[in-house]
Amino acid sequence: MNQEVVQSKRSDEEQAVNELCSKLRKNADLYIAILFFASSSYDFEKISELIAARFPKAQVAGSTTSGEITKDGFTTNSIVLNALSENVSGRTKISGVLIEDIEQFPFIQRKEIEKAALSIGVQIASPNCSRNSFAITLICGLKNSEEGVLSLLYSLIKDPYFLVAGGSAGDDLAFKKTQVSLNGKSHSSGAVILFVNTTTPFKIYKENIFKRMGKSVMLTSVNPETHLVTKIDNKNPKRRYAEVLGITERDVDNAILDHPFGRVFGEEMFIASLVKFNDSGDLSMYARVLQDSQQEILEPMDVISITEETCNKILSDIPRPGCIILFNCILRTIGFQKKRQLQSVNEIWRKNFPVYSGFSTYGEQFGHINSNQTLVALVIGE
Repeated sequence: MNQEVVQSKRSDEEQAVNELCSKLRKNADLYIAILFFASSSYDFEKISELIAARFPKAQVAGSTTSGEITKDGFTTNSIVLNALSENVSGRTKISGVLIEDIEQFPFIQRKEIEKAALSIGVQIASPNCSRNSFAITLICGLKNSEEGVLSLLYSLIKDPYFLVAGGSAGDDLAFKKTQVSLNGKSHSSGAVILFVNTTTPFKIYKENIFKRMGKSVMLTSVNPETHLVTKIDNKNPKRRYAEVLGITERDVDNAILDHPFGRVFGEEMFIASLVKFNDSGDLSMYARVLQDSQQEILEPMDVISITEETCNKILSDIPRPGCIILFNCILRTIGFQKKRQLQSVNEIWRKNFPVYSGFSTYGEQFGHINSNQTLVALVIGE
């Protein structure tokens, strides 16, 4: 796989797309897929239509963001375009599907999902389809529907080891409207699934920058649909959270970024971030929460050393990466910014990776699970 990354900060949509396309090295017909990440400051519908028109033979998928990532660093108010092509013809095939109205009836598009997979030879009914295929997801980030989309997808896929990597669309922290698109068609309550069938080596990584601190709580009263917690250990959530951390209730708002919850599945830790405590002390969560679920309270680890470890692991597994897509939680970006680590993290990526891009997300999909405050990295070899 060969990945070209180009970026434009022009505010006019047509000028931005013209600049992006002018920077590409190959004829448009040679690209098999285009992934673009655009600030919500743009007219996303227009951007989607303009880019899709330039690449009629490619699968063109896009998402709004809360910041874009390239070798030049963490940026905002830009469009980043990834143009993917093959080094050896016929090794990789990509097919996508746009699921509409994900918060209502996504299951009615089961046939379209199956058709997209089968059109490129992904045998989702096979117990071994993970050997040469995976999926990329881009999901609107304000509908609380990531878990529903993943549940639908995995109800169709019979191989439990089939990998999914993706991110939830952002809107630059306005929390009003996120959008995704496929082949020029946009939706503000949709999800894009791109199936990839390839003989090229690939792997998906999840990076956590938190560890257990030996303290846990139980969510004893929750509303899974609204992600609201009204009791922790049968107590007021704000009061109990402060009590467990050994801080005052006045300090709780300053603690939630460094002390999210962790959900343990086997040997994997998945982070569930805290949004805020309301005036009555109830807790809003980014990810769906379950009644009587046990949650570890986490504490931060050294970001720089973990970033180095992740890069070393990737290059050990795939020494010559041809494509790297980073789905980086907006809360990580905010945390890096507060601790003045944005440049340091990007310098490590730039030192280790020949090419990469990504965006700041409202949620990260890794396999069956939607997480927060996580980096999910999709890596495909040359």
